[in-house]
Amino acid sequence: MTDTTSTQPTTYFVPSGAYQQLPKQPQPWVIEKLIPMGGLVNLYGKPKTGKSFLALSLAQAIVNQEPDWCGYPIAAPGPVAYLQIDTPREEWSARLGKLSITPTPTSDLWIADMWQVPEFPFNILNPQQTELRWLKQSIASINPVLTVIDTLREVHSGDENDSTNMRNVIAYLVDACRPSAILLLSHARKDSMLTVNGDDDMMDQARGSSYVAGRMDVVMKLTQKRLIFKGRATGQTMESVYQDKATGLVHIEPATMDTALRTIITEVRATLPKNASQNQVAKALAERSSVSQSTAIRQLRALTAPIPVKGDK
Repeated sequence: MTDTTSTQPTTYFVPSGAYQQLPKQPQPWVIEKLIPMGGLVNLYGKPKTGKSFLALSLAQAIVNQEPDWCGYPIAAPGPVAYLQIDTPREEWSARLGKLSITPTPTSDLWIADMWQVPEFPFNILNPQQTELRWLKQSIASINPVLTVIDTLREVHSGDENDSTNMRNVIAYLVDACRPSAILLLSHARKDSMLTVNGDDDMMDQARGSSYVAGRMDVVMKLTQKRLIFKGRATGQTMESVYQDKATGLVHIEPATMDTALRTIITEVRATLPKNASQNQVAKALAERSSVSQSTAIRQLRALTAPIPVKGDK
């Protein structure tokens, strides 16, 4: 009789109560509602809609340890690794030169382009696993909270419409980048009608196999005027966006301020301690006005924020 004890698993199913006690992150988000800790996010859109600039905007806020990105609280600031093999170094360097990055001993933005990867074209499916090992070692040395892959199409040589192929691509990327969250940039289908009102089925509009959308924790769609996103833990949300002329970065439109809203904010603040934080005020304002906390934060900022410089890039 064959001895099978050496092939037995070392980890088993556990009762739900014990499962709740298993090790896990102390909080679930890098950026609340947008990027889960260790999660997968797909940001897609038509060419030249600013996907890279939106990714850089998110990365800048995370590495600078800002309290939030456009009103969405940043719960886990830290390093960001950005693999971009879709844009020439000269243009990318110019983009980075316009950022305001404040590196600290525990946080910075790390970049790799087509000239730094071990093989080009880059192929995470390479049977020799050259690219997989390189990416895994690079990410381990940085230990980022977020890894950006720009773009998904440029990191593998397989058929992007084949679900088995894309399952392998995603699995290798997760293996190389974990426990980091991963933000995958991709293009929309050429025949896709990207509406701006958010009523369409955004889960079927990214280019390639539908497996990718199904595997994601959050899917984002970017148009010239809108950011629409939907996640496992959040419903579909739509925000108006603009691209800053000076930096190129994509941001959510700041809230407008009218007399009625000013009055509500004054009343809310009167119910709280004088030393209440912005998040505490925003939470109370959100409950009073029936808006999201991220919207409430932008409304508070609208009291003193300068008018942004906008462009149509």
